[in-house]
Amino acid sequence: MQTFTITNLKITTVSASSERICYVLYPLDNLREWIEEAADRYGVSIVAVTGMDWDDDLTPWPAKGVPSGCPDFRGKASGFLSELTGSVIPEVEKRLHITNAPKRTLVGVSLSGLFTLWQWMLNDTFTNIISLSGSFWYDGFVEWIKSRDIPQKSGRAYFLLGDKEAKAKVKAFQSVQTDTVEIVNYLRRHGIDDYFELVPGDHYQYGEQRLNRAFTWMFLK
Repeated sequence: MQTFTITNLKITTVSASSERICYVLYPLDNLREWIEEAADRYGVSIVAVTGMDWDDDLTPWPAKGVPSGCPDFRGKASGFLSELTGSVIPEVEKRLHITNAPKRTLVGVSLSGLFTLWQWMLNDTFTNIISLSGSFWYDGFVEWIKSRDIPQKSGRAYFLLGDKEAKAKVKAFQSVQTDTVEIVNYLRRHGIDDYFELVPGDHYQYGEQRLNRAFTWMFLK
């Protein structure tokens, strides 16, 4: 395992493959052991990226803060995407001695789960995406997806949501299950190879178990 910084971002890597590499935008507090085990189990190099501004760098456009009274989202995802593709990926893959373009997968949870799908619609840096509890309730996101010409993708998309998330006390979050299902079905109708699982629990619960479900579908099936 290597840990280093690129600009203001903390990067943790475990190398297990030069052909498959998974970038994970996920809080690392309790996942260090899992990263090492998962790299070996699934035969994929794992790169955890932390240190971004969660509410600003991962949101695609400005929106009112949620819940009410929270600071507004500033919508700086375009800048973060440029940093990720222009600085982070080249440096990481240089350090991992990856010379041929690998199949990349981007993993996100909550707002970074929103970011994974948003960026996938805009470029081909990542072959696959995994979105766990993606914040698809974000103002205007479903409409944005449905207004676009969905690009042809050779990779796959995995979506997971806890069955208690739509019962959140915050009204804005209560549409998340409906929004997720609507997006998954829309992508599928437009030729995307995707998969959705509704599993027990709430937002941010059972992190390792949910990652294992996603990685099993993405890398072992």
